Amino acid sequence: MADSVRFGVDTASIRSARDDAARRMLRAGSDAVRVTTRELEQDLEQLVRGAVPGGLWRALKSAVYPRSGIARNPAGEIYVNGGSRTKGAFEFFTRPGRIAGKDGFYLAIPLPAAGSRGRNRNLTPGEWERRTGIRLRFVYRPGRASLLVADEGTLNGRTGTFRPITRKRTQADERRGFLRGDTTTPIFVLIPSVAFANRVSLQPVIDGAGARLSSEVVKQLTAMGQ
Repeated sequence: MADSVRFGVDTASIRSARDDAARRMLRAGSDAVRVTTRELEQDLEQLVRGAVPGGLWRALKSAVYPRSGIARNPAGEIYVNGGSRTKGAFEFFTRPGRIAGKDGFYLAIPLPAAGSRGRNRNLTPGEWERRTGIRLRFVYRPGRASLLVADEGTLNGRTGTFRPITRKRTQADERRGFLRGDTTTPIFVLIPSVAFANRVSLQPVIDGAGARLSSEVVKQLTAMGQ
C-alpha cells in the first residue's frame, strides 16, 4: 500500500490570524483618520491666518470619533468654534456671494457715532432708536450711500459718539452761560448689499487631505510591521 500524507487544518489559528489582521486594519484606519484630521486643521489654520487679518483662524477646531481605540467607521471633523458672529465672519471670508438686507431693504451699517453695541452685537436702527429715544431721519445722497442721521444731539468730544441734548443738559449749559448747538450726525450708512470677501479657498486643501488618507493608512500598517 502506498504511503499517504494527512493534512490537518487549525481553524482556531486561522480565525485568530483573521481577527488580528482585521484589528490591525481597523487600528490603522482609525489612527490615519486622527492624523489626517489634525493635519487638515493645521493646514486650514495656516491658510486662513495668511489671508484674513486678526485671529479668525483660532476658531478652527477638530474632533475625531472615536477619540481613542479602533472603530469600523472612524470619522474626523473640522468645525468653526464660536457663535453666529464668528461663523458669519468665517463664511464671509471663505465663500462667494453677497449679503443683502432682508426683504430687499438696505443693510444698515453702524458708524462710530452709533456708540457701543452692548449685548446686541448686531445693532439695528430700531434698537438704536429705542435706546436713545430719538428718531432717525433718512437722507438720500445721489451717487453715494444713503444715511440714517440724528438731528437732536451732539457728539461726545472724547468718544466721538452721539449724545442727545436733554432738558437737564440744556439747563446745566444755561447755568454756565454756554449754548450747545444741535448737529446732524450720521448714525448708520445704508448700502444695498455687500460682496463676500471670499479670500480663502478651502476645498483644494480639503481635497488634498482626502487624497492623503489612503497613503496614511498604508503608513500606519507599515509602522505596525505588516
